[in-house]
Amino acid sequence: MPHAQRLRWGVLGCAGFALRRTIPALLETPSAELIAVAGRTVEKAESFRRRFNLPRAYGSYEDLLADPAIDAVYIPLPHSLHAEWMLKSIAAGKHCLCEKPFTVNAAEAGQVRDAAEAAGIRVMEGFMWRFHPQHARATELVKSGAIGPVRLIRASFAFHYSDRSNFRMDPALGGGCVLDIGCY
Repeated sequence: MPHAQRLRWGVLGCAGFALRRTIPALLETPSAELIAVAGRTVEKAESFRRRFNLPRAYGSYEDLLADPAIDAVYIPLPHSLHAEWMLKSIAAGKHCLCEKPFTVNAAEAGQVRDAAEAAGIRVMEGFMWRFHPQHARATELVKSGAIGPVRLIRASFAFHYSDRSNFRMDPALGGGCVLDIGCY
């Protein structure tokens, strides 16, 4: 995509993952231009705006969605809010990259899919494993036979959340190990 056609992004939420991973990645992507961040408070959004030298900060997600300069949004909100904000983003004509899980259940996923298809909007779950270079290389090694026949794959993956107030610990917010790390 030529720079003249860069996708203009907004971030709905001031999550730690957006701070550490997604915003820096968007800023390094030649086909992306990060325009704005929105937070539950303008102070939090303004803190992100200053840190990353962004043009705009919004104190509400609705205000960011109303910005005609934004083509797409990244949604790093708690799991239980994913469907709601993807649907609102779609209604505002914004493409969506939503952090995993896409939604908390199949019915919500179907609603988002149907709305996106009807509006001609692209939506995608931010699930990096499918695109990570190390997995592409592992797939290449297996397919080429370079490592011989695969007989067993054993893996372990875990997080330790000592902060019980973390939304990932609250089932009402879509928390729990299955939606958060079970997909790995």
